[in-house]
Order: sequence, then C-alpha cells, then structure tokens
Amino acid sequence: MEKLPPLTALAAFDAFHRSGSVAGAARLLGRTHGAVSKQLHQLQDTAGVTLFRKNGLHLELTRPGLKFAQSVTRNMDDLRRAYTELRGPTDDKSVKLAISSTFAKQWAIPTIARFNNDHPEIEVMIRIVGPQGSRSLEDSVDLVLSWDRLLSSDIEHPDARSLGDVHMGVVLSADYPHRAEKTELRLQTIIHRRGNEAAWPKWSHLTGIRIAYDREITFDLLPLVFEAAERGMGAAIAPKFLIENELKTGRLIAPYNFHVFKDGLIVRPSSERPRLGAHAKIFFDWLVENAQLSADGFIDAKADSMPVAPSLLW
Repeated sequence: MEKLPPLTALAAFDAFHRSGSVAGAARLLGRTHGAVSKQLHQLQDTAGVTLFRKNGLHLELTRPGLKFAQSVTRNMDDLRRAYTELRGPTDDKSVKLAISSTFAKQWAIPTIARFNNDHPEIEVMIRIVGPQGSRSLEDSVDLVLSWDRLLSSDIEHPDARSLGDVHMGVVLSADYPHRAEKTELRLQTIIHRRGNEAAWPKWSHLTGIRIAYDREITFDLLPLVFEAAERGMGAAIAPKFLIENELKTGRLIAPYNFHVFKDGLIVRPSSERPRLGAHAKIFFDWLVENAQLSADGFIDAKADSMPVAPSLLW
C-alpha cells in the first residue's frame, strides 16, 4: 500500500489552499504560523516535488501544487461530510450559516433579525467566508448562501432553493470619466476582487459589451472594491442588492443595464451537513418564504423589526 503523508500536513496544506496564505491557514487551524510552515515544508520534502514558490512576500502554489491541493481539498471535504453523516443531525438549537462579510452586513443581519422575532428560540450563527471559500474548519455549517454567478455559474444542487434573481453590472462614480457606446465601454481603470478576476471577461461575454481599459487594480475584499469605485478610482462589477444605497443615492451609477441571473441567489444545505436538523430546516423554509429579493434586484424591504444580533463566529 502506497504510504501517505501525515494527516496533519495534509490538513495544513488544505487550509493553505483555502485561505491563500500560511497566516490564514494558521488562523483556520488554530495553530502558530511556525507550526503550519513546518508542516507545509514537511509535505513538500516528503513528496519530493516543489509545491510552493515565492511571489514577493507571499507564498503561492505551483501548478503541481495547485493540482494536488484541489484533490486534497475535495477529499478533506468528503471526509468531513462522511463524518458528519455518521454522527447524524444534532439537537443543537443553533443554526450555522456560511456567507461573505459584505453579504452578512447588507443582507443577513437584517434578515436574521426578522427571523429572530418569529423564532427567538433558534440562534443563527454566521461563519464568514473569505477568499476561495475559506473559513474556520473546526466546526461545520448547516446552510450556505451564494450569489456570485460570475464566479460560479453552476447553481445546480438537488436541495438548493432560490431567493431571487441576481442583477450584476458595471458601476462607477457619476463623475468618473468614461465613454459608454452601444457595444463598448471605454474607461481608464477596472477594479478586481482578488480571486475573481474572471468576472470582467465573463460579464463582457454575457452582455456583448467590450471593455476597453488602460490599467487594473485589485483588492482583497468586496467592500474595498465598492469603496474604491465610489471614490472614483475605477469601475467595478457588483450585484444590485449589495450596493442598493449607493445606486439609489447616485453615489454609483450603472452605464448599462444589469445582467440578470435568474434565481441566482440560492440557499442550500452544506456539503458537510446534507441532512438538515430540525432548527436548520425551520430557518431554511423561513428564508424561502420571507427573504426573497425584490423583482428589481434590490433587497425586499420588510416591516421594521427590533434587531436581535446573531452571534458571529470568527
């Protein structure tokens, strides 16, 4: 039987792939930077293949390293899912939800506050999803919400339910120099969210609008991308419901109509807990009934409710 590397080294490698850095992997695993770095070097030495290379101050995967990391991550997910299925649904009254930080602030917090009014006995806990889907690995989540169909166009899932259409478009400040022609948008700078650089060519392909630009800049987080666009640093691609205030107040404008991804906002059971517990099922059904986006792609305004802050897991 072929010998495998230590499981701890594979776990460190998996966390590095998910987070994109040694520091991020250390946070995910709750270990020191030095301990994770040692395990990564141990894995590389054992394999006898260069898995990493330096890019400035950052460490990144080589092509063989990325291929192996993708396989490790898939198998680690399968292992976590199998173990969760082995244990079965828990009686925990909390429901754990995986979403991005921007999505949490703009959509999830107000939505969960309304849910708390209807079901005060159920605590909804948010796990923040970072770049490449990274999040803490010591505990699984019940539900996953996703909206970025330019990043992941495949929304097929046997138990996924739609919470509305996602409207995606190019946005920029009203006074940012640009020329919007019928089939071409000319501007100086486009702004990327790191890890989602493919969004611009995908949007261009879907809409038939050619993007002509001179330079590009990249930020790690969506809030920084939106802030940079609002301050006239360039143009960004954004969903309507995450920049609702900016659009309605004119701080951001959209030179073209938004491309609509039908049923693009989805909620689904996580791969780690495909069988929902009783409380997760209540929250899941409540979202489908009460948390749909409006037909124009904005957050559907509901009656004011007393906010009840959910717990945040970091």
